[in-house]
Amino acid sequence: MGQNNQIRKRIYYLDIARGFAIFGMFTQHCMVVHEVSAGEGDSLLANLFVLLGTAPAAPVFMLIMGAFLMKSKASIRQNIWRGIKLLILGLILNLLRFTIPLLIAILLFGGDSLPLAEGETLLTLSFSVDIFQLAGLSLVFCTLIKRIAGQKNTIPFLILIVLLASPFLWGKFGSNPFSDLLWGDAKTVYFPFFPWMVYPLLGMYLSRYLISGEMLKSALKKMGWYGFGLSVLGGGIFLLSAFEVLAFDVISPTGDYYRSGASIHLLIIGFVLAWFSVCYWLEQMFGIENRIIKVLIYWSKNVTAIYFVQWVLFGWSMLILDINKHNAVYAALIGFSVLLITHYSVKSERVRNLFSWV
Repeated sequence: MGQNNQIRKRIYYLDIARGFAIFGMFTQHCMVVHEVSAGEGDSLLANLFVLLGTAPAAPVFMLIMGAFLMKSKASIRQNIWRGIKLLILGLILNLLRFTIPLLIAILLFGGDSLPLAEGETLLTLSFSVDIFQLAGLSLVFCTLIKRIAGQKNTIPFLILIVLLASPFLWGKFGSNPFSDLLWGDAKTVYFPFFPWMVYPLLGMYLSRYLISGEMLKSALKKMGWYGFGLSVLGGGIFLLSAFEVLAFDVISPTGDYYRSGASIHLLIIGFVLAWFSVCYWLEQMFGIENRIIKVLIYWSKNVTAIYFVQWVLFGWSMLILDINKHNAVYAALIGFSVLLITHYSVKSERVRNLFSWV
């Protein structure tokens, strides 16, 4: 998920975008884990916090990863190995945030007290598919196609195929660690490869515009308008699918955040492209020495460690504070507490060094 070590010069507006994505990640997770309706109720605060963790979060992480991969000087072997290490890190995270706390809960309170949703077990939680798994698998795949990615229509064609084919793949071949990674529809599959691979693919395609210093301002301005157009297109398809017009509900089902059809992803892509323009404007307006901007850049530099630590804290908070039992304000206070603890934990060099192997 982090920027490749082979690229030393930082692109600060992308750091700002990823820093905001990290903040949105915290706001979403605190509501999903602790708010009584998991952020899907009548609370404006809960709904807003969950919204901040959707389009501005995972899509931004993955698109930036694809952009830097395209410019990376690392070898095919190095990138594939890094992808494998991200997959391993995802498994370790599942053990520390889910499996171990739940085993402790069984020992202390018995199996009947486990806060498990329907379809969740210790085994399925151990093999949950989250963003580390998506990032690792995407890194391997995108590395393998990197040589042909520069051809004019290769990536747009792949993105189109993935968006249209994904709804027909979800849940195929049952639920197991392999199919869940690719197109699982279980409750513990949060970021299946189909359709989420479209974001690193798009990052590869746009890399020359996002990272190049030449005409960056002009490119981002155009990208913002393209983003607006894609959002309008996605919204139009969404409305057609909602009213079952011309079978748009088949090729672009609404689904949920994790498994949505083409219309939702076009909306998200449009937002992200416009959002990059906003983040570039923020960099130019406030500069990188602004206190808030500096924090966002620091979070971006340490995204892997921050993501890991915050999820371990949220995982154990489920055991201590219970799951989905609090109002939105209390859940928000938990979220900001986790954010502060995570921030100062990652300030420690010892903690950061735990992730130097990834």
